[in-house]
Amino acid sequence: MNKKFFVSVVSVFLIFISLGKTTAQSQTAYPLELRQLHENVWANIMVEPVDEEEVTVLMSSLTAKGSWENIDYTSQQRGAWEPRSHISRLLEMATAYQTEGSRLYQNKELSQKIHSGLNFWFKNDFICPNWWYPEIGVPMVLAPLMILMEVELSAEQKQLGIKILDRAEIGMTGQNKVWLSGNVLLKSLLLKDTETIKKAAESIKEELVVSTGEGVQPDWSYHQHGPQLQFGNYGLSYVNDMIKWISVLRKTSFQFDENKVEILRNYLLDGQQWVSWKNQMDISACGRQLFVDSPEQKAASLSSFFSKMESLDPANAEKYQKGNDYKMLSGNKHFWRSDFQVKRTPESYFSVKMCSERVIGAESCNSENLQGYYMGDGATFLYQTGEEYRNIFPFLDWKKIPGVTAHQDNDTLPVLTARGYRLESNFVGGVSDGKDGIAAMDYKRNGLTAKKSWFMFDDVIIYLGAGISSSEGLPVTTGVNQVYYNGEIESATKSGSDEIYKWILHEKSGYYFPEGSKVKLTAKTEKGSWNRVASRYTPKTTYAKIFRLWLEHGANPQNEKYQYVLVPNATVAKMKALDADFPFKFHNKKNLQEVVSKDEKIAGIVFYEAGKSEHMGGIEVDAPCLIMLKKQMDEIRLFVAEPTQLLSKITVTLNGKFLGENTVVENGKSKIKIDLPENEEAGKTMNLILKIR
Repeated sequence: MNKKFFVSVVSVFLIFISLGKTTAQSQTAYPLELRQLHENVWANIMVEPVDEEEVTVLMSSLTAKGSWENIDYTSQQRGAWEPRSHISRLLEMATAYQTEGSRLYQNKELSQKIHSGLNFWFKNDFICPNWWYPEIGVPMVLAPLMILMEVELSAEQKQLGIKILDRAEIGMTGQNKVWLSGNVLLKSLLLKDTETIKKAAESIKEELVVSTGEGVQPDWSYHQHGPQLQFGNYGLSYVNDMIKWISVLRKTSFQFDENKVEILRNYLLDGQQWVSWKNQMDISACGRQLFVDSPEQKAASLSSFFSKMESLDPANAEKYQKGNDYKMLSGNKHFWRSDFQVKRTPESYFSVKMCSERVIGAESCNSENLQGYYMGDGATFLYQTGEEYRNIFPFLDWKKIPGVTAHQDNDTLPVLTARGYRLESNFVGGVSDGKDGIAAMDYKRNGLTAKKSWFMFDDVIIYLGAGISSSEGLPVTTGVNQVYYNGEIESATKSGSDEIYKWILHEKSGYYFPEGSKVKLTAKTEKGSWNRVASRYTPKTTYAKIFRLWLEHGANPQNEKYQYVLVPNATVAKMKALDADFPFKFHNKKNLQEVVSKDEKIAGIVFYEAGKSEHMGGIEVDAPCLIMLKKQMDEIRLFVAEPTQLLSKITVTLNGKFLGENTVVENGKSKIKIDLPENEEAGKTMNLILKIR
C-alpha cells in the first residue's frame, strides 16, 4: 500500500488550512453534499511531506515515451509487482505539483511529465497475473493520482482511467472487501456518484465489526484467507484503512458511527499490541510476509497507527502512548480463536503458534513463505535483545523450527497453497489467567503424532512432549532454537558423561534439561538465500553465523518424549541454581502432562482424556481439558479451558471441601460443574474461585 495514503488526523487539519485555496479551486464542480468528502480525501492524499529532490530525479529520468528505464514493465511477478511503482512515482510527482510552498508547485514541466507518464500507462494498461493488482493494488494508487490531477485530465484520460478503476467492485470479505470498497468510493467521487459512494462507505463500515468470519475475532486476533492468524499482513492493512476511512468520512453524511472507534481501539490494544515487542513484530504474527526487514517494518507501522489513534480517539490518547512502549505491557494472553499464545515482560517476549482442525497453520501465496510448511506446528520464538531473528530467514533450517517436532529428510519442503493446512486434531488450545498460561496440542500430521505442551510459569517456559511416534521410516527431531550465534556458549554435562547435557547458555537464553538430555548443537557459519524464502529475491548466496539446538528422537520413534526448560534472561549463576534446586515437579505422559511448583502455589495439568491427577490428593475431570490452579491464603483460583471447543459442560472433582459456584461436596470431595463458553467464545478460559472450608 502506498505510504502516501496513510492518514494522520492532526496533519489532515493542518493541510485543510494550508490547502484551502487549492482544494476550493479543484472542487468547484462538486455538488455541495460531496465537497467536504472531496476536501477530506484531498487532504488525506496530501498528508505526506514532499521530497523535492526525489521528484526532481523522477522528472529527469522519465523517458520521452513516459516510462522509466529502471522499471521492468514485463514483470509477471505475483508479489511486489514492479510496474505498479510507475503509478506510485506519478502520485509522488502529483503531490509535489499540488503542494503550495513547494518549488515544484504548479510547475508546467512537472505537469507535462505527469501527463506523459499517465498516457504511457493508459496506452499499455499493464496487467499483473495476480488478481490483487488489477482490482486493488493499481486502483488504490491511480484513483488518488486522478483526484489530484482531475482539473487537468482530458476527457479521454478520464475515460481510460475510469475503465481501469472499474476493475474494482464491492465484494469479498475482510480487508480485501475494505480495499475494493475504498477503490469504488474514490472512483465514484471522481464520477460524483453520491449513491455509489454511499454504498461503498457502508461496505467499509460493515467490516469494522467483531466477527467469527474473516476480520477481527472475538479474542481480538485477525483472520483472513479462512480461520488463519493474519495480524501482520491483512490485519495491519485493516488498521491503516480503518483509521483512514474514519478520518476521511468524518463530517460528511457518510461518516462512521463514532462508537465503532471502540472496536478499532480494542483490536489495537488487546490484539495487535501483544505481538509487537522492542521494535519487532513476532515472526509468527507476520503471516506469509517474511521479507527483508519485514518484522521491523510491521512494528514501525503499528507504532505509527498508535500515534495516529491519539488524534482519532483523543479520550484514550494515554492508552495509545503506552501502546507505543513495549515495556508497558506484561502478562500472558491466549488467542483461543487463533491457537496462539503470548507471554511477555519488559525483559522478554515468548510466543507459541499452533494450528488445528479449526485453525489454519500457515499459507504460501504469490511465491511467498516458500519454506513455511511447519510454521503453525508449535513454533516458538523467544525475543530478548530484539536482534535474535532479524533477517534470519535465509539461514533457518525450516525442518527444525523452534518448538516444532517434525520428520527429517533431504527432500525440499512442499510449498503450501493460499489455503494453507490444518492438523488432524481438534485438541489444541490454551488456558491463561493474564499472567501465566499453558498451551497444548495433540499433534497429528503426516503420520507423526505427539502430545506437546508449554507451561509459561513465572519466568520460565517448560516444554513437555510425550507419545512421539511415527512409522514413516524417517528420523524425527524437536527444534529447540535457532538464532544468530553471538558470544560464548557455556554448558554443564551430567556427571560421568560428555554427551548428556544438564544445561546450555547462549546470549541470555538458557536451556535446562531437568533429567539430562542428549542434544545436538551447532554454532557455525551457514549459507542461505532469500530466494528460498520468497521468489521475488534473486538467488544470491549469503552467509551468517547461526546457533542451532535440537533434540533427536530417532527413526520411527515409538512413544518417545522430551522435557526441557527455556530460561529467559539466563546467567551461569541462574542456570546452576536451577540445576541445584529446580522449583517445579512434572509428569510427562501421553494422557496427562503436569507441572507443579514445589511450593504448590501454581499447578498446570493437560488432560488429553478424562482422567485423574494425583495433585492435591486427586484432581479428576470427566473430559479432556486444560487446568491451571493458583493457591492463595484461603482460596484456590481454578482456570479451565476446553481445547476441542466442542463441549458445553465439564465436571472437575477436587479432593477436599470447597465453597464455590456450582460446587457440591460429597464424601470429602468437591464436584464443580462448569458451564463452558460456547459459540464465538468456545475455548476461552473460565475463571472460578474456590474457598477452602
